[in-house]
Amino acid sequence: MEWLSVREVHISGGVRVFSYNKSSNYLYPGDMGGEKTAIEVKAYGALFSKIKSLGLEIVGCDFFTHSITLPEWRSKASTGSAWLTWEQGRDWSFIAQGAFKSGDSRLYDIAARISHQLRSCEWRVRQLSESYMDQLNDKLKSGDFKSCQRFRDGYTEQCYLAVQAFFIDACTLRDYLVEFYWYVISKGDTRITSIGSLVKSWRKIPPIDLHGISIQEISAKGGWLDVLGNYRNLIIHAAPLAMAGKTLYAVAGILSLSNSVSLPFVKLPLPSDPERLKEERISGRYFDDPLLNRARLHNMIERDEALLAPDSLDYASSCLEKLSAWAASLAELSPVAAEIPLMIPIEGSFEIRK
Repeated sequence: MEWLSVREVHISGGVRVFSYNKSSNYLYPGDMGGEKTAIEVKAYGALFSKIKSLGLEIVGCDFFTHSITLPEWRSKASTGSAWLTWEQGRDWSFIAQGAFKSGDSRLYDIAARISHQLRSCEWRVRQLSESYMDQLNDKLKSGDFKSCQRFRDGYTEQCYLAVQAFFIDACTLRDYLVEFYWYVISKGDTRITSIGSLVKSWRKIPPIDLHGISIQEISAKGGWLDVLGNYRNLIIHAAPLAMAGKTLYAVAGILSLSNSVSLPFVKLPLPSDPERLKEERISGRYFDDPLLNRARLHNMIERDEALLAPDSLDYASSCLEKLSAWAASLAELSPVAAEIPLMIPIEGSFEIRK
């Protein structure tokens, strides 16, 4: 199969793989010695499996087909359909079209918003990945790159701003999906537009349908949807991520690949317990900590704590995949058939110009 486009594969930690043709596939920024690391790829479709075989985690891919246009960005799922989020963004637009054709304006609006928000969240992951690459490149240029080293500069703040934007958009998508679920289940009799309202309604009448039971499980304390919401609530109601608890620093790392290449990367740790941090700040207990009255560096995240904490980019990528899979599951409830929009010219209004 011929190379159809230039590809830039986004890898965890700010790493990239550039792919131009069979003979031009290489890792960026290269190994610890600054040497460009080539990757042998025999077929167009083999690139991603080759990257995985090296021990690298793929976040997504930019497809460049024209020098003056934005790339076509697609986040990559770890299992199942590779381009799950992109496909769901498309499929929910088809549900919106079906709702429009059937005259259900509310369903059209909800489905169109879900389609838009899936694309928004997908782009937020790309922005975060771009921030990681900027952070990694700048740290390497400093000439002081050591494994497990904690550091902070202007790019660190940009990374945390990017992940905050993802959390806010991701929870907006969460609430749109909840709104769709309730609209279908209640047949439009009542309106619920947020996970909080849905959970509150279930205190009186618990769900008995499979989708409702599933939502109840993932939004229960410790469930992945609950944890995602806790990060969003910490940002909105308490403090920015990077200073909500201990001051967060970027962490430099070196990964040994299966081909013996040593690859530099960066990690931006997340607070491990966002719910506790929010509660401590709102109650005022956080300000009783004597460390807050000492120099700022005394309150920085410890090295071992930073290494064990969730990574911002990996976490955002994982959440997007889970949200997309949830969207695919809820789409089965659609009371209207998905329809592909067709552009049909009106007779006499279509003209072909040479």
